Amino acid sequence: MSPPPAPPPAPPLAPEWQDWIAGNVLRGCIDADMLSAMREQGFEAHYAQTAIAVVRSMTERVQQADPAALTPYTADPPRLAEANRLQAGDREVSVLFSVRDPNVALIDGLLSAQECEQLIALSTGKLRRSEVVANDGTLGISGVRSSEGTHFAHAENEIVDRLERRISALFDKPVAHGEPLQILHYGCGGEYLPHHDYFDPGQPGSRVHLANGGQRVATVVVYLNDVESGGETRFPQLELAVRPRRGAAVCFEYANAAGGLDSRLLHAGAPVIRGDKWIATKWLRAGAWGAAKP
Repeated sequence: MSPPPAPPPAPPLAPEWQDWIAGNVLRGCIDADMLSAMREQGFEAHYAQTAIAVVRSMTERVQQADPAALTPYTADPPRLAEANRLQAGDREVSVLFSVRDPNVALIDGLLSAQECEQLIALSTGKLRRSEVVANDGTLGISGVRSSEGTHFAHAENEIVDRLERRISALFDKPVAHGEPLQILHYGCGGEYLPHHDYFDPGQPGSRVHLANGGQRVATVVVYLNDVESGGETRFPQLELAVRPRRGAAVCFEYANAAGGLDSRLLHAGAPVIRGDKWIATKWLRAGAWGAAKP
């Protein structure tokens, strides 16, 4: 009997996972903890162990040769003040929880129940299958994201204008630094697999996006309805899951003033188990979005 064919080669480890392992090595994390996190995200044990060993070896060699070349990411002071209640433009909001380094906060009451219902009503009828940014910079439909969505231009209507001004006040950033407001709808089973919101500088396709307002620095996800079951926003590396709460928003920052990017803010939209899920997403840029490209 002839020998069986060799198994197919394993796919290369995605750059964001390479960065994640390297960052955790620099922070002093042990292999067992990284392996556990990767296994939870569906990686085969041997593949994950090999990836961790290879990236650790490369990271430690670079660090020994040039200690200044690799430094752990350090978050800037959070833009959201450390207070229980904040003034977000025309509306006072509550801080349900906050985490420092990485900067994550859950803000309650960013939208009223009526405003949430109006945003959903304005979006219904103009939804289409959501796209993702590929490594070459193009947009396309992908299995990592099963949702439908639409967007609103800056100040396209009164509700969008109010929400943009509230987010601007919370982050102390001009409204012009925000991308157009995205509305997403997930039906039963809908999910968004783990991903980063920033544009990977190592990917050639990121250049066209970075030229338009610079890097994404923060994300605001506003929950427009209470989900019956599932639909959490999960941060696997932080062991944090945020359950949807109508009118509340989870805010997180992943770029510091030095241009460093925090791979710990890998996040996912967990599958909707019962009911459906509506969110409004605002991505903030380092500069004015829509500015003329160089």
